[in-house]
Amino acid sequence: MDCTLGIGGKDTETIIKVFQLNDKQLVQMETWIQDLKMSNEGIREQIDNLLEKHPQSNPEEIQSLAQKFKPLRDQMISNSKKCDQKLLGILNENQYRRYISLCEEAARKPLAGISSEEIKTPE
Repeated sequence: MDCTLGIGGKDTETIIKVFQLNDKQLVQMETWIQDLKMSNEGIREQIDNLLEKHPQSNPEEIQSLAQKFKPLRDQMISNSKKCDQKLLGILNENQYRRYISLCEEAARKPLAGISSEEIKTPE
C-alpha cells in the first residue's frame, strides 16, 4: 500500500507536528488543502446525488451503484494523493527522511514528491 499522509483530513495537525513544517510550508499546505476541498466538493455532490437517487432495491441495482461510485471515490483518492505528493515535494531532506522512516515502520510504499516545476505545470 502507498504511504499516504492524508493532508486535509483529520491528521493535518499531526502532519504539522511530526514534520515540523516551517511557516512557508504551512502556508503552501493550507493552499493545497483548500484546493483539495474545492476539487472534491463537486465529487461529493455527485456521490450524494448518486446515493440519493440510484435505486438500491436488489443486488443488481446495488452492483450498478457500486460501479458508478468507484470512479468517483478513485478520483477523490487521486486528488488526495496528489496533494500529499505536493507536500512531499517541498519537504527538506530531514523531513523527507522522517517520512521514509515512518513509511518503512508502517510497511508502506513511500510516494514520490512532486517538484515545484511539476506543480506549476498545467495538467
